[in-house]
Amino acid sequence: MTSNNPAALTSTPAPRAVAYPWNDKPLLPIDRGIPTHEEMHRAARRQEDYLQAKKQVDSQLESVSASLYWRFDQREKQKGVDSARRWLTESVARVMLPRITRVNAGYRLDEIVDDDPRALFGNRATQSPQHNGVVAFLRLRTQRNRLPDLDSQALKSLVDVVAHFAATELARLTQAQGDNSEWRIVHDHYHHLARITRLLGAQPPLWDKLEKCFVPFDAQSAIRRMSDARWWLNSLRRTAKRWREHLAIAMGYVHKHASPNVSTTALRDWGEQRRRTNEWRKSMDLEDEEGNRISLMDGYAASQANPAIRRTELMIRIRGYEDIANAQGYVGEFVTITAPSSYHATLENGRTNRKWNGACPKETQSYLNDVWARARAKCHRQGLRVFGMRVAEPHHDGTPHAHLLVFARPEEMNRIRDILREYAMAEDGDELRSAAAANARFDAKAIDPEKGSATGYVAKYISKNIDGYALDDEADDESGKPLKEHAQRATAWASLWGIRQFQFIGSVPVTVWRELRRLNDSETARGLSVEFAACHEAANAPDWAEYANAQGGPLVKRDALAVRTRYQPTEVLNQCGEEMLSIRGLFDTVVGED
Repeated sequence: MTSNNPAALTSTPAPRAVAYPWNDKPLLPIDRGIPTHEEMHRAARRQEDYLQAKKQVDSQLESVSASLYWRFDQREKQKGVDSARRWLTESVARVMLPRITRVNAGYRLDEIVDDDPRALFGNRATQSPQHNGVVAFLRLRTQRNRLPDLDSQALKSLVDVVAHFAATELARLTQAQGDNSEWRIVHDHYHHLARITRLLGAQPPLWDKLEKCFVPFDAQSAIRRMSDARWWLNSLRRTAKRWREHLAIAMGYVHKHASPNVSTTALRDWGEQRRRTNEWRKSMDLEDEEGNRISLMDGYAASQANPAIRRTELMIRIRGYEDIANAQGYVGEFVTITAPSSYHATLENGRTNRKWNGACPKETQSYLNDVWARARAKCHRQGLRVFGMRVAEPHHDGTPHAHLLVFARPEEMNRIRDILREYAMAEDGDELRSAAAANARFDAKAIDPEKGSATGYVAKYISKNIDGYALDDEADDESGKPLKEHAQRATAWASLWGIRQFQFIGSVPVTVWRELRRLNDSETARGLSVEFAACHEAANAPDWAEYANAQGGPLVKRDALAVRTRYQPTEVLNQCGEEMLSIRGLFDTVVGED
């Protein structure tokens, strides 16, 4: 029966009638205190998995294990020890460590070098193990396999040991030559040091050239490099930086939810290196043959190394090609080519990509260059000519993709686009099951002059990959970071991986353009030839379209250029005994040598 009294609905229930007050407490579930056999088995299995995962982490490079244990401690503080252990056994041991192992396989000498050092040193038996070639080399290889863990001082110590080892081998080989000819001595010296260099994971200088045609003079300079500590320092330092960054990509430190484009450590190191370089520039002066001196920093600010000047020149060049295209009836398209999903380490949501093949940005860029090279070769075979510009830009996880601004004749553009699409989709084409997936791999947009110019289309990509000029209030579409910050990250990324960000297609030489702008004597320019005077006048305008036309057009062959750069060897050799070519002026092909 329902009561109509509101107070009755909110009143507390009457106490139960019990014999004693302590009998009124609620009953709790019985705690047996003894886990079941199944619970004990699961706990033992979890402990075993945790210890196994910990053992695997301990066997990694010190820099890797220290980073993982730091994340483990942070997770333990935030979510408890059970959550931290689950992360170590599930995320790290099952997902992350296989990725790390795949990355290390591309750098560790015992995995990338097929040659056996005993074949190089084994025939030489010595009484002292300290002078045994195999023993000494194995020690070097052990240290070389720890490159990511070495600080600058330890790296320099390793470099000194490597250079001393190479010099010792060179001296030993010299004593054993006997009455061999000079050609045979240099040949044996080069190939012996080249094998040592390859065993240490570096590419010998001039290897491809000297394998095809051995020139003793060139080989002698290469021998000096392979026994020079500075050459080894540059080589091993570059390998160490890329190895560390590749590991950071594998461990999930490079993506838009963590650190876009490059890791935080790589960005900090790049900034510190730039600061030290600027301090060095401020302390140095440049002096010419007449004794005139200027600050090196002022010279840098007036050179192409200055990002503002670099950006301005790129804009002038691409605008000039657009003017040529408009004048001659060419059409333009903006093409974006992305590598297959297997080249991407991290998905857009920040999760690891299980399809990742372990490629670093440098290897992905090689893939994109190969796609363009094959497409260009096929276009050339079919008589299709294009000119324009290529831009290499990093995704949020550091994987590069390519933007191409191409100009071609209207009747040829469809065939050119089909060829580019064919090669861009050739690898892993089975994953392109939808239109969205195909567009993500290859996208082409026609340049509509009514909606905007081709220069305006590419201007943003140039600016956001150099200095972020005029992009103060804009953010990157992928990472969400301000474009000013993206420009720094893109520059650091390109510097770390040795990736060329901007490259012109079918272009006339820019070095001639720069030298013409330095030539102030207009009377001399007019006195050579009409073609030289036209190039000089256009360069000083500056008008890239007129300059390109005066050189023979954007598709002119190198042999048909009106003006070329004149190089001459310097009188002083460099530290490796090599002749240094320097620009000594310009060469007017119409006038000739006279």
